[in-house]
Amino acid sequence: MKTTRVLSVLLLVALSLPTLAQQSRSFHVAQIAPYDKAVPGQIMQLLVEDIDGGASPLMLPAEDFKLTVSQDGVSQDAKIRTVNAILRSNPYTRSDANVDRPAEARGNQMHAYQSVNFVVPAGLHTGAAELTLTYRGERGNPITLTIVEKPLRPVVGSVAVMTINAGLIPPPGTRMQGNDFGWRLERGQTARLSINPLADPDDPNSAVVVRFKQGDTYYDAQTRVTNEPLRVENRNRGVGFFPARDILEVDVPAALTMGPADVEIHLRANGQDGDAVTLKATIADSARSAEAPALNASRLLMVAPTRIGAGQSMMLSVDYRRTLDPDPSKTVIVIEQGSARYIVPVERSSLKFGPKVADAPVLFFVRTTKQIIGKAQVRIFNQLRGEQTGMSEPVAIEILEDPLPPDLIDLNESTQEELAPLREMSRLQASQGRTFPKYDMHSKFATIRARGVDYNPNFVRITIEQEGHRFTLGPGDFSSYSGELLIVRLPKEIKSGPATLMIQNRAVDAFSAEVSKRFVVCCVY
Repeated sequence: MKTTRVLSVLLLVALSLPTLAQQSRSFHVAQIAPYDKAVPGQIMQLLVEDIDGGASPLMLPAEDFKLTVSQDGVSQDAKIRTVNAILRSNPYTRSDANVDRPAEARGNQMHAYQSVNFVVPAGLHTGAAELTLTYRGERGNPITLTIVEKPLRPVVGSVAVMTINAGLIPPPGTRMQGNDFGWRLERGQTARLSINPLADPDDPNSAVVVRFKQGDTYYDAQTRVTNEPLRVENRNRGVGFFPARDILEVDVPAALTMGPADVEIHLRANGQDGDAVTLKATIADSARSAEAPALNASRLLMVAPTRIGAGQSMMLSVDYRRTLDPDPSKTVIVIEQGSARYIVPVERSSLKFGPKVADAPVLFFVRTTKQIIGKAQVRIFNQLRGEQTGMSEPVAIEILEDPLPPDLIDLNESTQEELAPLREMSRLQASQGRTFPKYDMHSKFATIRARGVDYNPNFVRITIEQEGHRFTLGPGDFSSYSGELLIVRLPKEIKSGPATLMIQNRAVDAFSAEVSKRFVVCCVY
């Protein structure tokens, strides 16, 4: 029997800048995903690397790509639907493929790709077909797709986790058991499920088929693949970019009852039905949450970090926005220790800039205080539903009296590739008649790779020392912050030559220990 692979789903949130970069002149088609076998009418992925020249992921227009499919000497163009940047956990990346040690020793790493999503064209027969991708006139390496008689089992994703750092995502095993991926679906409502591959919505012979089973009764669900076009949102601190993507929408049957259900999912393509994946799900009904409070309450899928100093920030990812209804803005965070409890105000959340759909995850940023020190627990509290139906299960944390310092991994003067996102942001802002003070082509910049840096620049102190002179950066000097990479603008007084950078986190009334690293300033822009 073929095993079902799991697609680990995450949403990354850029706090200040999108992950854009300047295009390189070379690229490599690494693989076809989710597998290299398909049927005409399926939407498959080409995972492409090195377009960005090693810099941050890009947002590239689908019009810049062309895909040719050849079989038996006959070539035809495949329809490219979307192109977007993704992160995948791989046993090893292409850059260390020749390292003389086993893959198990290298461990899993998050690797950035451009996902070129295309429709397998009609008219292909079973057997090998060669795919050749062209980007702005440059041809990539050919790759083989095997055409099969019927679709393979789909790859199904767990509940999404929203974060600004993929390294903080908990392992899938901590959120899934067996074929229970943590789905809680609202009956009578539309859910967005992560299924790969999808089916071409323009092909009447292709579809994603979903049906539910409770007891001996089956309930067929209406499904559709919809496309969200690329959109740009102006914000006070910059511009938010949302790439085009295809989404599977499933209308959860209203006749289902609250409680467990089996969900059967299979793919139909070229008029052929594939084998089904069967998962367990929980059917919820927020209008009757009092009857099953635990089933309908919010869940914390990620709390990071779980060990922090008083006054430092935490990120909390909630599974579904709908569990915060009727007014998500009234959500608060509760810290508990024994019988002691206090409410932490939300410092920032994705409610303002994240997806507004009911099944979207929500990210909260909160800051602890000195009211509770030591082992404690944190919960999400929907005040409008009351404690019985609005309180999540607790997650254990530890609050220290003194703030923890960042873990400074690496430091260098920013390269042209690392500055490409800032240049692109500046260009896009200018095209909309706006200035972009985060980037000045005449300034020098430093790239900091560190863990545990407070997401809020007002709670970080960076000092640079050179030839006996010390310069402290302000929040306006933080040009880009995403994940474990921070780009800061250097003071104009900094000259070419060696310098030392010191970084600290700020807490309630003190700074953490100072961590430092030397680097060399050499470039003039």
